Amino acid sequence: MQVRDILALIVVALITIGGQLMRESGELRPQPDNPRRPPPSAYNNVPWDADTQYWLTEKPASVTPSAPPWVGIESQAVVEIPHKRRSGTGTAFAVGKGQWLTARHVIDGCDDVGLQYAPGKAVRVSSIRNHPNADVALLSTKRGPQPFELSKGASRGDNGFMIGFPTGKPGAVLGRKIGTTTLKERGRYRTRESADVWSERTRLPNREGSLGGLSGGPIFTDDGRVVGVVLAESKRRGRVFTAQPATMRDLFSSSNETFATPVPLNEDDYPSTARDWLTSLQISKVLCRVKR
Repeated sequence: MQVRDILALIVVALITIGGQLMRESGELRPQPDNPRRPPPSAYNNVPWDADTQYWLTEKPASVTPSAPPWVGIESQAVVEIPHKRRSGTGTAFAVGKGQWLTARHVIDGCDDVGLQYAPGKAVRVSSIRNHPNADVALLSTKRGPQPFELSKGASRGDNGFMIGFPTGKPGAVLGRKIGTTTLKERGRYRTRESADVWSERTRLPNREGSLGGLSGGPIFTDDGRVVGVVLAESKRRGRVFTAQPATMRDLFSSSNETFATPVPLNEDDYPSTARDWLTSLQISKVLCRVKR
């Protein structure tokens, strides 16, 4: 290879690397598959009451995000939806009689969807309704536990308690609201919605890495009411994106529901309340099966 050819290859490589750096700095891209829908190998075969017993005494671990909360929020965040379908897990929570909210990407493209209630056992989801413009879906089953009440919204600086199944196992995260952004998803389907942005503060258990599997889970305000649905994370910045109350209300009516009594949450004892909601199945693991 001649010297001229070698120099040309070096220039092409530098242009490619520069383009990647410019895209990273110019547009926030939450990772779409960290994975957002952990594979079936992540299914937990330990009963949740036993798996979370130590939550009653252990304190949540502090998290130091690489981007401090006061760093500005990008005007939009983009998530790529893989075109290839695959089995996986996520989280859902009760919002009505046999009605559950989750994230659309948790159940999109699945041949069968169920809600796990014991190791190796699940209730089949009978119908699914997707939001036309957001990454949120409503699931229906024959019956279900007492639903959560929705909050009117959260303000900047408010706490948000996220509960579900990160990495396919029970977990809880405390975040602080730092603003809003426009969340876009594109790939197998396209959505565009206004989403709340939270900076992660603590988590339990103290697992490093992605929160994938928490998608579809509820986020609660201090008064114990649901203020959003977990949609995506920016692992690099330690931030979580959630659907807003107005988006949730687009999918169902709660006018005739009898809600569970809201339980106030605080930074020190939220793990015990989170454990109660997981073991009561008000917050459940979603199982998605894709036939080969």
